[in-house]
Amino acid sequence: MSAKTAFFVAEMNTHYFMFRGAGCSREHARQALLNAWRAHRSALLGRYPERSDSIPDEDSIEKHFSIHYLEFEQDAGYRDGLRLT
Repeated sequence: MSAKTAFFVAEMNTHYFMFRGAGCSREHARQALLNAWRAHRSALLGRYPERSDSIPDEDSIEKHFSIHYLEFEQDAGYRDGLRLT
């Protein structure tokens, strides 16, 4: 895929939620996902501050959950990650 037309999606499935980030590179997608995790964690800690030690921050979340990457091309159709058109 050419870098101009490709975009990436990073996915992280936790026990309760699927987090996703999109970007023009794997790293941009990863950072978008980690930003979503940071916002989620901040909201949780706002409600449950006593859980700060048990909810990992974005620097250590990958020790607990894997991030998987998908790559897509603009204007293309896919089925289960396989480009059809």
